[in-house]
Amino acid sequence: MPRPRRSDRPRIRIVRNLRVLVAAPAHSPRCQADARRVAARLTYLRRVNPLPSPTQPVLIVPPGAADRALGADADVLYICTHSYPGPDPEGLLDTDLASLNSPLTAKALILDTCWGAAPTVRRALAALRPAHLPPLALLACSGPARFDHHVLAGPLLEALLTGPCTDPWHQRLAAAKATALTTAEMAAHTRRDWARWQIHSVPGTSITP
Repeated sequence: MPRPRRSDRPRIRIVRNLRVLVAAPAHSPRCQADARRVAARLTYLRRVNPLPSPTQPVLIVPPGAADRALGADADVLYICTHSYPGPDPEGLLDTDLASLNSPLTAKALILDTCWGAAPTVRRALAALRPAHLPPLALLACSGPARFDHHVLAGPLLEALLTGPCTDPWHQRLAAAKATALTTAEMAAHTRRDWARWQIHSVPGTSITP
């Protein structure tokens, strides 16, 4: 049987310098602790560049300054925070959604908060996303996040380091989540309701000059 031609083989991309920003709100020591655990996990991933810097791997965001995180020049944003109670949150990182204005250029956003996938949040993210960019890949919870879910971030980011180079990022994120949940590292966390953490493709609506 003849060997497949090079053009017929699956194209695998190795991401050499995945820029990852981990952020948490200034008012929440618990969110900061979870964010630091994620940042510590990233130190084992050699092809990940933590932002703002290796010596400051977690961005602590004061109230009203969520744009510092969402507007960062990163490939992946991991934000551990609280949302306002209920299925229609009004804020993110202690910032009103209506006041956000920095362009959201990251390829993927992991939003570790209750109601992170709410339509209100997705509309706010779409309003920040430049329309000429591919849709934002969003991994977020459709309801309350009652347990610490930061444990998924390390295995998921590790799985993101390889993948088909032609797949859109929301497909890559979905594949990485599926791969991460099969790892031995995640075997101790099956009680968490991972099915409520879904991947959404968020097309941008912001028109930039």
